[in-house]
Amino acid sequence: MNRPGNFFKTHTLLYRLSALELLRNKFGLILLFAIPAVFLLIVEWTTGSHETPIKLYFFNDTQTVILTQREVSIIFMAAAVSGFLTAYYAILLFHENFDYFRYCISMGLKPSTFLLARFGFFMTVVAILALFITCIVRVMMPLPRLLPVLLGFIIFGTIYGTYGGIIGVITKDLMVAIMMIVLLANLDAGWLQNPVFYTYAQESAFIKWLPAFFPCQYIFSSVFTEKHNLWALIWSGIYAVGLLTVLYFMVQLKMRKLCHRRGVKNVENIKK
Repeated sequence: MNRPGNFFKTHTLLYRLSALELLRNKFGLILLFAIPAVFLLIVEWTTGSHETPIKLYFFNDTQTVILTQREVSIIFMAAAVSGFLTAYYAILLFHENFDYFRYCISMGLKPSTFLLARFGFFMTVVAILALFITCIVRVMMPLPRLLPVLLGFIIFGTIYGTYGGIIGVITKDLMVAIMMIVLLANLDAGWLQNPVFYTYAQESAFIKWLPAFFPCQYIFSSVFTEKHNLWALIWSGIYAVGLLTVLYFMVQLKMRKLCHRRGVKNVENIKK
């Protein structure tokens, strides 16, 4: 038996199943590309050129840069939209309702195999969205350090997408899950991480420990300075790995429960 070939074939098939799930959601696909474009065009149309001082946080330093409202709003809105959309798509991928997975159990499919393909497609969606948003921002304003900005959006999307996946696993109602990610995205990425807000906030310590803080600082510093914010990158990676680990074990536990229920049902059928 060619086990490496079977391994690749199985994961490719599961990857395609994940892709087909999202492709069936036509409205969701429209949102994936329409929301970033529409929101950033509105920012371009409505914001002014008034300059304001903005704080950027590094490991042992705080740098103040003078930016226009337009520059700040474009990057801030791009990050907020990235966070919300990746969380939304993660909910669709990792929601509790894995009905078809039950039918794969009888064919010997392992939960770890299912999860590996699922995570692979999830990261593909994050990368595509990050690349699309980076391209739009690049058209609207110069990005001297393009790759760090792209990396920042990927990490940001991974963190918020993983949060969305966790919410999707623990909630039975899809609308409740969407409401929870809207609340966090609105509070964190859409409000508290606004540079105009946190620069003048009285209690910034709380803001610094929210999920969007470190990836936002990495994106802002990559766009507006020549310094490499390694501190923000490391903490963003810690958040991403930690949340991905939590999601992995939560989904694996859910899959094992499905396996157990399937096994119990098969035993009952045999007894009958």
